[in-house]
Amino acid sequence: MPSVEAAVRSHPGRVRNNNEDNFYLNGFFMRIEERNAGGLYKCRSDDKRQVYAVCDGMGGLNSGETASLLVVTGLGGLLSSRLRNLSRDLLTFIDDLSLALQSLSGEKQSAGSTIALIFLEGSSVRVAHLGDSRVYYKRGTLPLTCVTNDHSQAEWYAARGILTPDEAKTHQSRNTLRRFIGAPDTDGRTPDIMDSMRLKHGDVFMLCSDGLSNMVDTQEMDAEILNGLSCSDICKTLVIRALERGGDDNITAMMVRIV
Repeated sequence: MPSVEAAVRSHPGRVRNNNEDNFYLNGFFMRIEERNAGGLYKCRSDDKRQVYAVCDGMGGLNSGETASLLVVTGLGGLLSSRLRNLSRDLLTFIDDLSLALQSLSGEKQSAGSTIALIFLEGSSVRVAHLGDSRVYYKRGTLPLTCVTNDHSQAEWYAARGILTPDEAKTHQSRNTLRRFIGAPDTDGRTPDIMDSMRLKHGDVFMLCSDGLSNMVDTQEMDAEILNGLSCSDICKTLVIRALERGGDDNITAMMVRIV
């Protein structure tokens, strides 16, 4: 049974007054009164089943904060349930949440949330995501790699050759999501779920909202991991770097290391 060290840093950024990001740190998440303050949190766990996730809410008024909060509170029930088939049960979980968010939205701007999630069971892990929150993975001396593809309009254009990958990074549609929790149609809320992978000592996962990935590139994240600091120190450093570059969005960085 692998032991896991994990930490997360969330910050509202320098422009927005509210924090629509949230996270699930194997049972812990930010409650209503904690979100706008953000914070640095860490944990260590030997549980057979573990879930770590980052969510970025969206919608008018307080809908974004409510959406991400609904997702992370619901993950506790998913983790404690008789989970037999992650793909099937996660789809049901997302469908139920989407219906709840559509009821919340009414005729106003739709409420929704991204999710970037890793599910550990025994010595294996699966990655799932919806939207543009990301999961990165590193093993040994291999470089850190983003293992998720943003479900944005710009990335859809890039996949079809309409935009180059570099153009997609700055295109005006990069923040327009084609898939997310709360989408009205089934295709729009179907997550990408990777096949199960065996864990090894030292494996690292980075999960983040686009407030970090838009400001700090993969090579910089990798360099911080190679420094050998703790998960909490690395998350803190990366968020500070995003803030120094403007911090124009909410920022959440989570690191999970198999120790």
